[in-house]
Amino acid sequence: KAALKHRTPKRRLPWAYNLGLMRILDQVYSSPSGVPLRFDLLAPESSEALPLVICVHGGGWISGDKEDMHEIVSLLAANGYAAAAPAYRLAPLYPFPCAVQDVMAFVRYARANATELNIDPSRIASLGNSAGGHLASMLGVLDRMPDEAEDVPSARVQAVVDLCGISDVDDPRVQENPIAWSFLERLMEVPHEGNEDKYRLASPVSHVDAHTAPFLIIHGEADDIVPIEQSERMAAALRGHQVAVEFISLPDEGHGFSPQAWPLLVQSALSFLAKTLRPLTADRVG
Repeated sequence: KAALKHRTPKRRLPWAYNLGLMRILDQVYSSPSGVPLRFDLLAPESSEALPLVICVHGGGWISGDKEDMHEIVSLLAANGYAAAAPAYRLAPLYPFPCAVQDVMAFVRYARANATELNIDPSRIASLGNSAGGHLASMLGVLDRMPDEAEDVPSARVQAVVDLCGISDVDDPRVQENPIAWSFLERLMEVPHEGNEDKYRLASPVSHVDAHTAPFLIIHGEADDIVPIEQSERMAAALRGHQVAVEFISLPDEGHGFSPQAWPLLVQSALSFLAKTLRPLTADRVG
């Protein structure tokens, strides 16, 4: 554990210093196809295992990196959670299902190393925005990919915070949106026609069932990249299977949200996570 906590990062991350928090920086969690995938983690120093929130960056599956989530990781750690930001392989070099496989691998890594990371493997949530919302959602609806053996440990999390994520890549309205499709076609690698099963496999809404984790979904009504109907459809599917869901639609908000919307997003996420994961409180630190 000491080796993890004090590993020298490959580059300085100012947000991780002088906060009185345990930090794990640039630690490798998986190396699929020889590609080392790393994560950063912040957590309060604690004598008890903490709930973990996995923060998945956006970027249309083709760009972005784990550092994009450092601000939310810091905020979550300051509120009693262990919070991690994992890297994942990007399209088009690594098309679907690579990114999904990677975030699933991180869940399994975290559970297998729960003692060293000081986390509770039964209290894990995923949080993501845009493409990260899609990947975070996949962690809430699937235990494993269909081609994996049934004895592979489950990668399903206990709660999901989905910020304007795509829930249905099989939706013609998404495919006909020039901006959304420019990302989606690089993720999927193959055309929709003749590959409908693959598109359904990549769609979180296709996998919702009674075992799906509780969801908090937040979406802007003026989103011109991911139509709000995507989140409305996901919320309806969750309700149809009696899965707990909180759905917040924000008038006049576009994709990515304005600075004015962030206080509501943060408070809503913290309230939802408190109900589903039970974070560390000040009287239990140390």
